Amino acid sequence: MPRVPRERFSSGFFHIMIQGINKEYIFKEDENKEKYLSLMRKYYEKYNIKIISYCIMNNHAHFIIYSDDIKQISSYMHKINTIYAMDYNTINKRVGYLFRNRYKSQYIDSRDYLLKCIKYIHLNPVKAHIVREESEYKYSSYNDFLYKKGYINDEILQLTFGNSNNYLELFKIIEDVDVEIMDVDNDNQNFETAVKKYLIRNNIELEEIKNSKVFLYDFTKKLLEKRI
Repeated sequence: MPRVPRERFSSGFFHIMIQGINKEYIFKEDENKEKYLSLMRKYYEKYNIKIISYCIMNNHAHFIIYSDDIKQISSYMHKINTIYAMDYNTINKRVGYLFRNRYKSQYIDSRDYLLKCIKYIHLNPVKAHIVREESEYKYSSYNDFLYKKGYINDEILQLTFGNSNNYLELFKIIEDVDVEIMDVDNDNQNFETAVKKYLIRNNIELEEIKNSKVFLYDFTKKLLEKRI
């Protein structure tokens, strides 16, 4: 994979995941996905956020959102989820919660990890055997990147790929995901998993955390910020 220029990496990227309660298919029909996407489009400018990538599946959805203020992301997700849930419940004559929790979020701390998250999100329908290739799926941002449409503009490309002169080359050959990324079936908030992830990511042994104030401080900081 070509090297991404080593300019300063913006720190406002978050991987967001929502899921239907009890893993229910809350986006099963095309009109469900279209409705949710229309809400995304309607409110993202109001909350001053940027949609980097997304994929709407049958019972969950992934997004990468950029914002200088995480509170705006929270307000945005609350707004679109509330409206969608109310409409969905009315149409389907159901009551109660529609989503499992509000949403899950994961801080993205490097451009390499950002690109791998994008790859992972776009591969969701392929891994679910819904389509053979990412470009065949209608409800993701994959084709937005290819054809520079939807949310994808020069500002988004600059944020995502830095000062690359050929973002499409980078986009098409993002390396396969070789790190653990938040998904519907893994909850990485338990301490043991967090320790294992940190050791692997930094290529160190447990004793090095115990004996190094630098590693201990860094691990604690990332744990508190839910970055591992």
